[in-house]
Amino acid sequence: MKFVSLILLFTVLGCKDTKVKQNNTDATLEIKRTNCVEQIFAKDSVLGSIRNHASEKIPLSKALNNYTKALKSLDYTNCPETFTSAFHEHIEAWEKVAKISNQHPSLRGELHDIFAELEKGKDSTEFKSLVKQVWDTWGKVEESIK
Repeated sequence: MKFVSLILLFTVLGCKDTKVKQNNTDATLEIKRTNCVEQIFAKDSVLGSIRNHASEKIPLSKALNNYTKALKSLDYTNCPETFTSAFHEHIEAWEKVAKISNQHPSLRGELHDIFAELEKGKDSTEFKSLVKQVWDTWGKVEESIK
């Protein structure tokens, strides 16, 4: 009877240890996911600032291309899949804005100033729709981490 009691005790203790290890693994994974998301946001902030001012010296399309290429090259390995998917959709929305900016290679200025000018031009309806997609996909990015 003592032998059976010892086996039961070791079994219970072994299961408890497995649960602790699983909880530690889950916590580690959550920390990695959080760190990944925070790193992507931090890098996007820096790259976005560069993008906003690059168009003062180079065509907006080139600035957008540099921005989206840099975003695609970031390491999303530990990010949650929903975040990664939403962020890539956001990148694609920025790439679509280049459809209009390609038609205006001589425009120079801070990104928001160029956007204000494009919103008044002949492509304004399409341009506004594309910018809306950028904001809509950013909303999905933010929603993906809640």
